Amino acid sequence: MDKSYFRIFYQNPKITGVLAFLTSLFITQFLTFKEVQLIRYSEEQVTSEQTNLISKRIVNSLTSAISAAQTLSYIESRYGTEDFDEVAKEILENNPNLDVIQLLRGGEIIKVYPLEGNEIVLGYDILNDPSRSREAIRARDQKEVFFAGPFELRQGGVGIVGRLPIFKNEDFWGFSAVIIYLETFQLLIGLEDEIKEKFYVQLSKLNPETGEEENFLPEEDRANLSRIIETEFIDWGDWKLTVQLRKSSAWSTKSLAIVLRVLLSMGLGIVAWYLANIPAILEKKVNKQSRKLSLSNERFKYATRATSDAIWDWNLKEDKVYRSKNFEKLFGYKRSELNSNNNFWDAHIHPEDLKAVNANLKRIFESESDYWEQEFRFLKSDGTYAYVIDKGIIIRDKDDQPVRVIGATQDLTKIKASESELIKLSEELQSRARELELSNEELEKFAYTVSHDLQEPLRMISSFLKLLEKKYGNLLDEKGQQYIHFASEGAVRMRQIILDLLEYSMAGNVGQKEKVCLMEVLADIKMLHRNVILEKNAKLIYGQLPEIIASKAPMRQLFLNIIDNSLKYSKADQSPEINIEVKEDENYWQFGISDNGIGIDPIYHHQVFNIFQRLHTKEEFTGTGIGLAICKKIVETHQGKIWIESTVDIGTSIFFTIRKTEEEKN
Repeated sequence: MDKSYFRIFYQNPKITGVLAFLTSLFITQFLTFKEVQLIRYSEEQVTSEQTNLISKRIVNSLTSAISAAQTLSYIESRYGTEDFDEVAKEILENNPNLDVIQLLRGGEIIKVYPLEGNEIVLGYDILNDPSRSREAIRARDQKEVFFAGPFELRQGGVGIVGRLPIFKNEDFWGFSAVIIYLETFQLLIGLEDEIKEKFYVQLSKLNPETGEEENFLPEEDRANLSRIIETEFIDWGDWKLTVQLRKSSAWSTKSLAIVLRVLLSMGLGIVAWYLANIPAILEKKVNKQSRKLSLSNERFKYATRATSDAIWDWNLKEDKVYRSKNFEKLFGYKRSELNSNNNFWDAHIHPEDLKAVNANLKRIFESESDYWEQEFRFLKSDGTYAYVIDKGIIIRDKDDQPVRVIGATQDLTKIKASESELIKLSEELQSRARELELSNEELEKFAYTVSHDLQEPLRMISSFLKLLEKKYGNLLDEKGQQYIHFASEGAVRMRQIILDLLEYSMAGNVGQKEKVCLMEVLADIKMLHRNVILEKNAKLIYGQLPEIIASKAPMRQLFLNIIDNSLKYSKADQSPEINIEVKEDENYWQFGISDNGIGIDPIYHHQVFNIFQRLHTKEEFTGTGIGLAICKKIVETHQGKIWIESTVDIGTSIFFTIRKTEEEKN
């Protein structure tokens, strides 16, 4: 840039200060805007994840209802339902999320369980009721379950009705129907207070009669809520699930940053104005530095001997160059040859780099800069090229003309080679890490899908085994009854293994971290195990436990699994005592959970955290051997470690660490 442009800034310091302020203000506030966009994107992601979670809960609940309807339909179409009450009771016991079971011939309700409180619906024909027939006809025509409602039930209350058409000899016979009360359905969705505090959740559908959208969760005024909304449609009932973030923190969290950046911009404007007023001071400093350099020539000579760089001093007026002895070590040329030939440097710079070196040097000399730096390749005496970097201080006279350059040459050949190797290694590690991450994601998805899909046939097997035992048990001998018992027990155990596998596949999904009160976690666990604690007269001993930043659900599962093992593997003649301790250091929380149970032989300590690893038979202690494997996965996901110390007949201690977040460290 021409020097006249710089003089304009020097001559108009106020304009310089204002331009610096406006430029800085634009850049900083643009950064603030981008940060706000990132926060809003994060909030949209969280809202989408919450929508998917609630949708999955609804689908899981409806899947159980479909299974019940299919079971009743199968029994009616194959065997008839003379023992309807027994069949319906068994179905409800295996599907606690359902409230009522109905059987319809044509559109007429002929059987209902439980009968008490539902007598009024017997004989009611839904196909003759215009307000109820449309969705029933849709289920019949599509030959699949369709969930009608929620609407006012004839026996009172509001509920959702799932109807599955029954066909006998390919002719429509009637429906098997299940009813879920609205109160039960809301519990199945699982809208905890924590979710309600962050999100507004609504489930709605178009009324088939009026065509208007109807909400059947508590309504609120949405005018003051954020604009971050996610919707998802559930085909089984033509429902629309809406999840809306209550309050966005995008701008509120950045308000202080906005103020500070405005102040920073003002400060930069003042600095620019001040600098524009002191060019004369800078010129005096340059002249003073030149005098100091000339007086320290002797000191410079000694310094050149101590450094590994090659020092040089170029007198531009006399066009003479002094080079230190290190040039001989670095490049293999005689020092006398170097200092006697001013064109020596240009003659040995790589032809591809020479033009750029000279152009850069010329540009620096013509500017007001007092510093020069350049990388290039230099020919050594052995015929190879070395990568070097030249750095120099430019000394100017009172007219801003360069008169002397003092600098150093450093050999970067080894550094360049190391950087190249490091880049290759880093790229390879990143590629392998990504491949491993994708592989782990696929394995977790596979485990989740398989374990989820296997539950349905197992529920069917368990239900039919119980029905078989009830209906034909008196016709079987002792061996036959024993076979049924073994099959039922195997189905129950397999279902537990599938549930544990599902839990294990999800243990690595930490989700959003938040403040977790461990005192509340222990209170929840004591409530869940209150019957076992009372039965065994167990004691849970712990002091004040901290609040940590972690994923809440996995952390509850971690403590629950370990305490559950302590209660399960307690001594028959001694009340269980479970001690919980915590230690804190700079980077980790360390927890220890100890008991006075049966203990574990040290030779098995390395096995207890392996999946499906059991040290006892199922007759001695129930379980699938997945609990501690889940604990290990949760701890490692929180960047911690888990280990065991145990002695037979004395007790077991499980220790684990949870890595602190940066917020906790500060």
